[in-house]
Amino acid sequence: MIDTIGAMSGLIGGAFMGLLGLYIGNRQAKKNRGLDERFHLIRTKARANSWIVTLITTYILFLLLILKFDISIAAVLGMLLLTQMGSWAFFVFYYEYKH
Repeated sequence: MIDTIGAMSGLIGGAFMGLLGLYIGNRQAKKNRGLDERFHLIRTKARANSWIVTLITTYILFLLLILKFDISIAAVLGMLLLTQMGSWAFFVFYYEYKH
């Protein structure tokens, strides 16, 4: 029971902190005129490329399923979430440096 309460508080708390950080970051960027066309172009390109990486990861996980690897649903979802968010952050930094 305590594990469930801890997991739920972490899940809800993490989502809340992420949304709060997004809100504060966007508010600060508006003050500094940071939400321009370049910002939106970089985020769009990074999001598109991160979906490609996530698709490749999904195919690899299906391959592991076909090969009878025993992976739990929570591990698969965690890998997909980590892949999506990590590749998105990587591509944002990559395109920020490139442009």
